[in-house]
Amino acid sequence: MDIEALKNAGVGAADLMALLESHSVEDIECDADAVGHEGLSAALAGFCERWQVGVKNLTKDGRGLSRNLIDTAGAYLEVDHQVAANLAHITQLARGGVHG
Repeated sequence: MDIEALKNAGVGAADLMALLESHSVEDIECDADAVGHEGLSAALAGFCERWQVGVKNLTKDGRGLSRNLIDTAGAYLEVDHQVAANLAHITQLARGGVHG
């Protein structure tokens, strides 16, 4: 298991979600003067509202994925350290170094 890759994927996902959140779809100019037609303006505004909802859902899910990746990397490290400590203890016992 490549723990560093898990951690990096989690951090990368968090960075991407922050970037997505820094740009609001609602900032797109939708008035009739900008697009040249009242009907097109209304359609674009509706599309942007739905798109913004999708972006919010995506970033929420992305933040959860990021947390899970980072937490998983941490759990693997914790288990890895515990296994290493147990093996060191077993090795020491096998060599007769610890008396209980």
